[in-house]
Amino acid sequence: MTGRRRILLALACACLGSVDARAAQLCQRDVHQKFDETRIYSNAFIAACKPGAQCRVVTHQLDKAAPLGFSHTFAFQRNAVESSWQVMLVSVLQLADKQAGFDLTIDNNPTLKIVPQHISAPVSINEYALDPALTELVLAEAKPGNNIKWSYTVEAGERQQVRFSLAGLTDAMKWAECAQAELASGKSNPPAPEENKPEYSPPVPGVPIDPVGDGSESSSSDQ
Repeated sequence: MTGRRRILLALACACLGSVDARAAQLCQRDVHQKFDETRIYSNAFIAACKPGAQCRVVTHQLDKAAPLGFSHTFAFQRNAVESSWQVMLVSVLQLADKQAGFDLTIDNNPTLKIVPQHISAPVSINEYALDPALTELVLAEAKPGNNIKWSYTVEAGERQQVRFSLAGLTDAMKWAECAQAELASGKSNPPAPEENKPEYSPPVPGVPIDPVGDGSESSSSDQ
């Protein structure tokens, strides 16, 4: 092969590589596709959007003894661009007593007392959504915050408490809002799943790798 042909071949490969890189980006972030979602990792959070529909920004309390590798989740979810965000809380191992209300405490701020009338279980019996108006209050404190503590009573009467890191929340939510608008408009398409492509950028210790799978990819946590 002549030197000229080698140069042309190298340029062609470089062009193809740049096209592939653009195909794996959305809202100026490297993304990957898993469980029919387009995802990024941002410190303690995973931001995930389904094409033209729901987006969520979620973190987990990991627990190797739990069936899915985590015991609790804390998330913000929005079903469409024009919808409001909602706080979503999940207790995997024990049902929460919704009638006893919830407490949410962000750093040293006053505790938010959530009464039963503002809690619903829209998807499953152990997933609880808060009213959008309450979510606005939580978001205002959570974005500049360091951690959030969820306190609740299980149906057996015990009081439970779980803490989640808020590291990366603002960045994850900013990307999710952009990605949801892009996917809903049709201006951008989700990347095609690639078997050989890394599923994630290595997260900080304690950050979940696979929040929906069987826990086999979960990392350990000392939270």
